Amino acid sequence: MPARVTAIVPTFNRAHLMAEAIHSILAQTRPVSEIIVWDDGSTDNTAEIAEQLGTIMAGAEHSDTVPAFHYFKSENGGKSRAINRALEKAQGDYIWVCDDDDLALPHALEVLTGLLDPAPEAVAACGSYRRFSVDPKTKQRLEYSPGYWPDLSQGTALRHILEDLFVFQNATLVRRSALDRVGPFREDLNRSIDYDMMVRLACAGPVKITDDPVFLQRKHDGKRGPKSSRREAKESAAVWKRNDLEVFEPFRQSIPLSMYEGMYRAEDPKHVRRAALLQRACVYARRTNWELALRDFTDAAKLAPGFQLTEVERQICVRALGGKHGSVEALAPEIRSGLREVAGMSAAGRGIARALARAMVWRGKVALRGGRFGELASVLAFIAALRLTPSPHGRGDRPGPLQENAEMPEQAYRVI
Repeated sequence: MPARVTAIVPTFNRAHLMAEAIHSILAQTRPVSEIIVWDDGSTDNTAEIAEQLGTIMAGAEHSDTVPAFHYFKSENGGKSRAINRALEKAQGDYIWVCDDDDLALPHALEVLTGLLDPAPEAVAACGSYRRFSVDPKTKQRLEYSPGYWPDLSQGTALRHILEDLFVFQNATLVRRSALDRVGPFREDLNRSIDYDMMVRLACAGPVKITDDPVFLQRKHDGKRGPKSSRREAKESAAVWKRNDLEVFEPFRQSIPLSMYEGMYRAEDPKHVRRAALLQRACVYARRTNWELALRDFTDAAKLAPGFQLTEVERQICVRALGGKHGSVEALAPEIRSGLREVAGMSAAGRGIARALARAMVWRGKVALRGGRFGELASVLAFIAALRLTPSPHGRGDRPGPLQENAEMPEQAYRVI
């Protein structure tokens, strides 16, 4: 018997867009079993539109392919609370949370169940997406590529997810039993609730990911966020930056270093731990928390200090400066000074500093193109400080091979 799928649509004051989103769910080549719309205190005509949709589905001739439809309304309490309340009602084996302003592509569920069905060990399946907007004059839909999509040919799903959010709820089908294990969506977060949940799921078990687009992400100028803290779309970048920091703060304690170690393998356990420290530093640098990143870079320089960095480790350091939130925080004098100390500590420290300096060159080019000459001066000072710091330890010996795992070892997963 095919797994039952519950589509949950949390909504707030987007009646016209919600109707489009639900119609895209109804158009799936692999039908859902039920749709739950949770109205988070809307003051527009959401209830009326939902009633019309429910009537259409109830009167459909081919009831074997038409999902059950449930509409609930509560006082405004935020998206997390809406999803959690809907989960209490959901009957599906798989859960598909669909935003009220995005559109599922017709084959979305077929692709996602095709990944999840044959992999009972997997907690979730994810796909890619395309962005779109609607021309206000012609009403034509304009589609373009994702904002960010990593190279998934190397590395674990967990590593990619920790480095940046690139999979979204509309493109994610989650095993209900996995949600029961990791617990509800955090209701104390105003935003980034999907990122928090995705990290928790990826720590609990394998996540299957495909490059195939499965939904269209709407880009528009309307207000976003919960009722208590609505903001314009143009403010999103700064908001995401703050919320990424908030989301990742507890992960520093809850995600053990052993989980980062599960991303790499080598004959010498010290080399695996060094790579794990560098990887955690990379994750927090990309969150712009360079204070925590510096601690891990320092500890990494002390492990197997007489051995050069491997190419895998150099690439980790390069990625530390590739985050979407920029690298201005790395240019602070105290961070630059700390990294200079790292450079002088050991052959490993010298390799860390040089890899970071190399990566910062790209940030300098971006600052130059943008005419941000003050930032460019700081970038040049950063590069000079890290590359010119004398090291009494030389280049160091070549270590044994270090490899990045494509899958985490089963024993490395844990519920956090």
